[in-house]
Amino acid sequence: MGRGGARPRHRDRGDAIAGRPHATSGAGAAAFRLGAAGPGRRAVTGIEFEATPNPDALRVRADRAFPPGPPRQFDRTTAGADPLADALLAIHGVVRVMIAEQFVTVVRDGPHTAWDTLRPDIAFAIADAPDSPAPQRGEPAAPLGEIEQQIEDVLDRWVRPMLAADGGDALLVRFDSADGTAWVRMEGACGGCPSGSITLKRGIEQSIRRWVPEVTRVLEATPRARDESVDPKARFRAWIADKWGLPRAG
Repeated sequence: MGRGGARPRHRDRGDAIAGRPHATSGAGAAAFRLGAAGPGRRAVTGIEFEATPNPDALRVRADRAFPPGPPRQFDRTTAGADPLADALLAIHGVVRVMIAEQFVTVVRDGPHTAWDTLRPDIAFAIADAPDSPAPQRGEPAAPLGEIEQQIEDVLDRWVRPMLAADGGDALLVRFDSADGTAWVRMEGACGGCPSGSITLKRGIEQSIRRWVPEVTRVLEATPRARDESVDPKARFRAWIADKWGLPRAG
């Protein structure tokens, strides 16, 4: 999910009709104004959708509080873990959610589900869902080894801020001292991103190996899920159509 240098972020800050998206390109950003709080609805007056390098993920910002702490990822196997995540995952077509302090990343089930259909439901779910509980302190985690701590320091300083700007995150799963392999799991918009392998090798691996010479390579811990029923060329054409607001073929 590499950023590939400076590029404009697709964002539309124009006026929007209350509760309706301002007209934008299909995979790009949109702005919602939900108006005053009503029964069961907090006073969320603005929600912004930002496109990411992953055509199946949007980064969402809103003027409501999200829980502090590191980003947390949810899918349908984590039902009941977080009320906001549950509300978003209840939307048909949403398969994964990552909640961070400043934003939420929503991942859809593929290009056959249009963002224009999902955005209103996402906006109202964010406005209506109860506050997420603060992460509970569980059993103390096992202390990291020296190399693992160095890798975490590199991720925190150089990698995670870059990924967060595109709605993603990276977690160190383990370090294998026998061959110097660091296993990293890509989350949020980074999971399943078409450019994820470039980010992993040219961004994450280069950063870690530069500062932690004991690491010889970085591999993805969990293969990115792909819908094998979707032809790669059709997926690419759908991404181009969404990006530039063109009609989809077929």
